[in-house]
Amino acid sequence: MLPIIDIAPLFHGDLDARREVARQIGEICENVGFLYVANHGVEDAVIENARDATERFFALPENMKRTIQRREHTLRGYIPTMPFGTNTPDAPPTTYEGFNLGVDAPFDDPEVAATGGLYGPNLWPDAPADFRDAITAYWDGVDAVSKRLLGAFALALGQDEDRLTAMFSKQLTNISLLHYHARPEMIDAPRDDALAHRDTNAITVLLPGKVGGLQVQGTDGTYREVTPEPVCFVVNIGNMMECWSGGRFRSTMHRVHPPRHLERYAIGFFAVPDYNTVVEPLPGLPVTGKPEDMAPRHAGEDLKGFVDYFDQQVREMNAA
Repeated sequence: MLPIIDIAPLFHGDLDARREVARQIGEICENVGFLYVANHGVEDAVIENARDATERFFALPENMKRTIQRREHTLRGYIPTMPFGTNTPDAPPTTYEGFNLGVDAPFDDPEVAATGGLYGPNLWPDAPADFRDAITAYWDGVDAVSKRLLGAFALALGQDEDRLTAMFSKQLTNISLLHYHARPEMIDAPRDDALAHRDTNAITVLLPGKVGGLQVQGTDGTYREVTPEPVCFVVNIGNMMECWSGGRFRSTMHRVHPPRHLERYAIGFFAVPDYNTVVEPLPGLPVTGKPEDMAPRHAGEDLKGFVDYFDQQVREMNAA
């Protein structure tokens, strides 16, 4: 089980209280960069409304969802059903569908064209009628949590509290609503070879599926199930935070193995700084990470590479 950290002091405590929470988070992320956060301030009703709206959206007919399908080179819109990672040939694949959104930017914003579509307007469905309000309220709540956590990570690294949040004034942060489909139960079938990965962003705030399925790699290399904890988010650091920390914090391998016979829904919030941010170890910190992980990276180009890789997967699937 992951450690649970009460982050209420990040919202209501004085600087000493915030530093104590930051110290606890920092110690955890030196080993396995995953934790539960409790007392995060997002109301239960906001979370449940987002869950409900997500499930009702994915229950819509395929042709309705495809009216807002994601276009190549962009983040936003509906992702039609596709395999999740690679799978063993003798087991039915895990399949999923998704819906992505980010910070709204109008088409006439010059950075929409300058970034090749990483900034842009969100694509909202006409149904469910309350979908936009429910997901926007969830975005606002979790975005506030992410900013407090970024402040805590800065404090844990001995930096000014706003050292990292200053890089998020026009963030490329995005949300993915995910629906993993149920499959036939197969006795003695091998587990799917789901794609284990590290997140490329700064931090991830996950509302996990109620049925479980997330697995995190421990320091011994073994993957262990992360059981959903009521009223908690699962938070993990990504490659950008590992780089900022000079390698002190660990971006951890993880994967998803949903139960075969159950539908699984999850909402991931992926904090990404402004397009032109150059991510590199913060000044004055010892650099202990692998050289390839500590190399400076351009946040926008990094995200563009991820989108291009995803586009290639879609093209290969459609050509098969």
